[in-house]
Amino acid sequence: MVAVPKPRRGAITGKRWVFLVSLGLMAGLLFVPAGHSDYLNLTFRNILMYAAMSYGWNLIGGYTGYISFGNVAFFGIGAYCSAVLSKAGVDNLFADVGLALIVNALFAVAVGLPILRLRGHYFGIATLGVALGLTDLASNLDFLGGSGGASIKQIGEAHFTTYYYAMWAVTLACMIATFFIARSKLGYAFVAIRENEEAAQVLGISPTRYKVTAWAIGAMMGGAAGAVFGAANGFIDPPTAFAVDNNVFPIAMAILGGMGTASGPFIGALLLSGANELLQQHFLKLHALFFGGIIVLMILFLPRGLMYLVGLRGGMRRWLSDLAVFRV
Repeated sequence: MVAVPKPRRGAITGKRWVFLVSLGLMAGLLFVPAGHSDYLNLTFRNILMYAAMSYGWNLIGGYTGYISFGNVAFFGIGAYCSAVLSKAGVDNLFADVGLALIVNALFAVAVGLPILRLRGHYFGIATLGVALGLTDLASNLDFLGGSGGASIKQIGEAHFTTYYYAMWAVTLACMIATFFIARSKLGYAFVAIRENEEAAQVLGISPTRYKVTAWAIGAMMGGAAGAVFGAANGFIDPPTAFAVDNNVFPIAMAILGGMGTASGPFIGALLLSGANELLQQHFLKLHALFFGGIIVLMILFLPRGLMYLVGLRGGMRRWLSDLAVFRV
């Protein structure tokens, strides 16, 4: 398992102008449906979905410094919330997202209280176990469709555009929430825990309470994306809800863009999803190999993400000194 680098003390946490550029790009994505292309709608909806999931991971992994390998659990729970409501005859996207927010927040608190007392690789393995356990649980519960999955009623011929805007709204909410959390006392507490948990506790910060809070907010972000995805997909089963890609991609995107920043997950999602789409089109049989190579190179040459380079002082020498590949 590849060790995910943590931001160091003094690492660049992102320029405000980059966040404004990200908001501008989000505004530009509003016009994607104007192209009347289902392919473009689906492609950019997936990019937005991964960005929202990456924001959810970024709160616990980037700001608080606890590397989770099981955040896909929240995405899957959100998707199954849509399936449960659809089976009950409730076909309302606001209800889907609302239920996903509530269920994921409660689940994150219930599970987070015991496992967030663990640290390092113990915590990472525990979160992975949670995701694997939920996959098996969903496969054996008949009211969730079991291993055969469950159908979700869609909202008509215009569903491509409707679900696209729904995912856009979820991603924008995640982006803005992260921006304001990072600049609040809550965000400062997260960073204090990341930098030195013992020192933070001496200062009166309750590590467990703030870690659970970060995980719960991140769970709500991932769950909202899952709820929209489930409704848009029209079908959900365990391999789809808890897919490996949905576990790995958000982490890689947060690292590429810059962990612990308000713009990093969005920028990372745009770049990595775009690269993955191009590789699938031109190297269908080997795209997974090439994409894996991109992630390895990214960890080696951009261990702190693109947002670090935005405000880098000291030029090329400083960057080379930080490269993981040159460390002994």
